[in-house]
Amino acid sequence: MRKTIKRALWVTAALSLLQSVTAFGAYVDMNLFYNGQNHAYYAKEITMVVDGEKFTDPNMPAVSIDGRTMLPMRGISEKLGCEVTWNEAARQVYAVSDTHTVVFQIDSTTGYKNGQAFTMDVAPMIINDRTMLPVRALADALDLEVTWDDPTRTVYIGEVPSGTGSTTENQGAATTSAKLTGLSVPASKSDTQKFTITASAAVSKYEEVYVGDNKVVLDFYGTTNGLSENITATNSSVVTAVRTAYHAGATAGESYTRVVFDLTGKKDYTVTQSSDKTKVYVEFSQTVVTDIDTSSTSSADIVKITGDGSLGAQVSTLQNPYRIVIDLPGVAADFDEQISTSGLSRISEIRTGWMNGTTFRVVLEADMLTNLTYSETNGVLTVKVEDSTLDNLEFDSTNDELRLKAVESISTGSISHNDQYLNGYYELTLPGDYSDVYGYGKLTVSDDKIASIEVSTSGGKTKIRFNQNIISCYSVKESGGYYVISIQNPQDVYDKVLLLDAGHGGNDPGTSGNGLTEKTMNLTMALKVEKYLNANSDIKVYLTRDSDTRPANEDRAKTANQIADLMVSIHMNAGVATASGTETLYATHSNDNASMLTSQQAAQIMQNYLTAALQLNNRGVKLRSDLLILNSTTVPAILVETCFLSNAGDALKISNSATQDAAAAAMGNAIIYMMNNYNLR
Repeated sequence: MRKTIKRALWVTAALSLLQSVTAFGAYVDMNLFYNGQNHAYYAKEITMVVDGEKFTDPNMPAVSIDGRTMLPMRGISEKLGCEVTWNEAARQVYAVSDTHTVVFQIDSTTGYKNGQAFTMDVAPMIINDRTMLPVRALADALDLEVTWDDPTRTVYIGEVPSGTGSTTENQGAATTSAKLTGLSVPASKSDTQKFTITASAAVSKYEEVYVGDNKVVLDFYGTTNGLSENITATNSSVVTAVRTAYHAGATAGESYTRVVFDLTGKKDYTVTQSSDKTKVYVEFSQTVVTDIDTSSTSSADIVKITGDGSLGAQVSTLQNPYRIVIDLPGVAADFDEQISTSGLSRISEIRTGWMNGTTFRVVLEADMLTNLTYSETNGVLTVKVEDSTLDNLEFDSTNDELRLKAVESISTGSISHNDQYLNGYYELTLPGDYSDVYGYGKLTVSDDKIASIEVSTSGGKTKIRFNQNIISCYSVKESGGYYVISIQNPQDVYDKVLLLDAGHGGNDPGTSGNGLTEKTMNLTMALKVEKYLNANSDIKVYLTRDSDTRPANEDRAKTANQIADLMVSIHMNAGVATASGTETLYATHSNDNASMLTSQQAAQIMQNYLTAALQLNNRGVKLRSDLLILNSTTVPAILVETCFLSNAGDALKISNSATQDAAAAAMGNAIIYMMNNYNLR
């Protein structure tokens, strides 16, 4: 139980303010801003009860991030009467009671209790300008009894009502050792969209998280995984795949199996458990489209599609001729094939129909040079086709070209290029103000390569920004009365393309030891390898990150498959204090070809070069088919465990800048050798 704690003023962090919409109740539906990015959040409300009294923070609810409950520290601390201060320079929060002085470091899993370090499984975070603390860390830090009741999704701090089906958070979630053994899918896309997860024994705790509009995440604590890692035969109109992975905890009770349902879009669903707790049912309800309404203003035509639940709309465009396509997977609808466009001036025709029998499609015929915007709120999709000042340009989707009419002369050699691929765009700056010729605004493309194209003018120069779906290259030439901007895959431009990955990042620090944090060391090494390759080779190098961000592992692998000939992921290792050395991991691929570079060959070459440079224990190359970043790639991919941060000698060596440079040169030379001496395509 908690001790008597002094009450004092909270001093909060002064960070950039982001507006968000919060709905308290059965579900929390809001925008979360953390790690420099916006994250749509939709999940069942987590109730907080402090010493038997329900507590609601008026500024920020408790949320679940990556399967961990995060509490708003300010509100909880005030409720407990805790004296809390904020150190802006160090990004540290201090909690002081009569018996405790606790220090939490934002984005660090290491905290300090009365001067002694302790480790948290999840680091404190700044979310929507609020300090959020993992509930288990709060329990450990202030010697509080913290209990989780899964059926009601309630966190009890202090007194716990009798009769709750609860588990103590600071002791680990589950006590069972069940194994997930089966997953049943719908009989067909037109059948009830119900999935059943079966376990070998009762599952005492699972946590449901729905982060974003395109996935449902369930964590089953205290279980092992007997399911396939990637299930694509879902027989579903709304679930495209089911992914599973086992996560081993550092201590007993923290291990869990994660099951992820990838969705076509936001869908309403329920999660229930059988009475014997051996089965969990995930059922997606079918939304009925009840109305399609049109209206017009002086500047826009508006189409509203209304349903009795979430529509999960997929909006895209098709070119030649330009059409706006709205797909609603898994809904029910009964409309005439054609909707009247009377009164509309920008949309010439509206057609409806079915794709593959399970996706309701609405097609809007419109002028390409209009501005498209859309949003879905509370089961209503609003599509606006607005006037645009764009002129004298067209997008050719067949040839992936933006064509600018040569109304005025442009020196193509004077067009500057700015590749901001890590920020999702590529920008061309014309050598002058061409706003009178091409106007300004956004052209929605929504094809595999390009999401949209924005034209703007500032500082006397017109800029054309390509918002990318995949990393691309751009060239400009004059042809047939047009300036043609061609969009190409990097492999069509460069003979050798490398994707260099700094593992972990953001709120995923990786391992740490002897004063070093893995995510920071990985990034340091990746940037040094990039610099070396740029200076010593003709290899085109792309990074998965160049700052403290956290791309999803599946996105890293997807990018490699889209553009690269080779992927190298840089990591640091951890183990018992005596474990030392370098190892390189790989997975075999079904498309491995003896005449081409394979992941195993790349791993061996990297291992040879790096161990020679570091002079550490050679732990060899290892087959690891369980790692997503290796088994989800179709191009050669390796993961380098440079050394052990948990080993004092390894950590001391890699902390030295000269050693880092030598290791980077070794990695770079290994990459140069394999890409110069093996067939890549």
